Amino acid sequence: MNMDTLNAVELWHQRARPNPNAEHLGVQMGCHAEEFLEMLETLVPTMVVRTAMKAVADLADLWKSGVQVPMITDREAMLDSLADQIVTAVGVGHCATMNVPSAVEEVNSSNWSKFDRDGKPIFKPNGKIAKGPDYKEPNLTGLY
Repeated sequence: MNMDTLNAVELWHQRARPNPNAEHLGVQMGCHAEEFLEMLETLVPTMVVRTAMKAVADLADLWKSGVQVPMITDREAMLDSLADQIVTAVGVGHCATMNVPSAVEEVNSSNWSKFDRDGKPIFKPNGKIAKGPDYKEPNLTGLY
């Protein structure tokens, strides 16, 4: 994954939500929590993992539904945390002998295929981006 890939991911989000607001933040925080939940689902389901999964799922639902609105109290610390999450996610993949940079490129390409034929996002009622008519699944074969 290079800066072009990260910039393309950012451009995708800019295209999806050109004027982000608090509601969009809640949906995106919920999506981010869901992705963490998907990672937890790949682990052996110990009691600790199951408890964490329930808490993360509940939080994601609250954010996506707008019942709970995330409010950032320290923007610098939030940005530092987001950057650290990207770095540590690549590190987790490395330690699990997975090719995260190439996977991000593949997922980003797949995300672009979610837009309609005019390059516009299609939204689900819950605010998430739907899969467009030309959607293609990411191909992660050989990356794990």
